Amino acid sequence: MSDTAFPVIKGIIAALKASAPVTTLVGQRIYSDVPQGAAFPYLVVSIQSEPFAANDFSGQSHTVRLQAHSRKASASEVLLIRAASLTALDRQENAIALDTGTLVKCEYSGLSDAFIEDDGKTWQSVGELDVIVV
Repeated sequence: MSDTAFPVIKGIIAALKASAPVTTLVGQRIYSDVPQGAAFPYLVVSIQSEPFAANDFSGQSHTVRLQAHSRKASASEVLLIRAASLTALDRQENAIALDTGTLVKCEYSGLSDAFIEDDGKTWQSVGELDVIVV
């Protein structure tokens, strides 16, 4: 089984950019690597991966983290971005195209958080998805 982390990030970013509720909130500012000086609000997609093997197949289990960033005065904008992003991806495997591997599962893990960053002016909200690719 080849490493499917990059195809997963690429497919998820494409699905998010195709989601009108998400792009209404962040436009096309959905990144895996945030450019210096990026305008707010924006969404960051990151991934942690590990391989698995069963009797007759193998694959990768991924934890995909969605991090919304905003400079609004409250957490409301990052919470809306998180909700729209999770709705666009949770159990929406058909909306996510991969170059490599077969997407078996993309499901909200239940992990989420919202907080103001140390700078005192940037809000961040986090949500995670469990993704399985064989």
